[in-house]
Amino acid sequence: MRSDYLPDDLKRLWKELASNPVRISPDDLRREARKLWAGVRLRNWFVVGVCCIIIAAYGVFFFASKTALERIGSVLSIAGAANVIVQFLKRPARTMPDFAAIECIRFYRAELQRQRDFHRGRGVGSWLLPLLPGPIIFNVAFALDRPMFAPLVKLQMAGFLMAAAIVVPLNLRLARKYQRRLDALDAAQNQ
Repeated sequence: MRSDYLPDDLKRLWKELASNPVRISPDDLRREARKLWAGVRLRNWFVVGVCCIIIAAYGVFFFASKTALERIGSVLSIAGAANVIVQFLKRPARTMPDFAAIECIRFYRAELQRQRDFHRGRGVGSWLLPLLPGPIIFNVAFALDRPMFAPLVKLQMAGFLMAAAIVVPLNLRLARKYQRRLDALDAAQNQ
């Protein structure tokens, strides 16, 4: 099915919205803030849950491992997952205060900026980079100690690195989404 808007029409619509932004009512602002709060809360608890599974699994691997390199990889994996938990729980979803409209706008803007900055380059690096070495070291040690599993470990490592490579663009996309919300809020407020 063809789109109702052609590319030129989309450009014209974008320019019209830039010159005549839509006003945001206090109820819309509260609804958007609640959506942001619910999304951040769900994301944080999902990440914490996955990290708890990683910690439990590498805890078992630590005690079951035979080599020192596997144990070092397990400890680094546990430390990396714990770092992710700390990074995400340091940025919990905050509920919107029940103040005047101007205070709600300030709060919503501050929350959008906080989430945008968390998903930008340095924010992603603060939790993703410390997570990577542990599983890599563990898997290399596992493959060296058990050569028959080396092809499976290679496949697992490729999947792990691909997932890590996908996480960065997804986070940058979220940062752009938060920036667009900030721009729309600024445009609505300046009108």
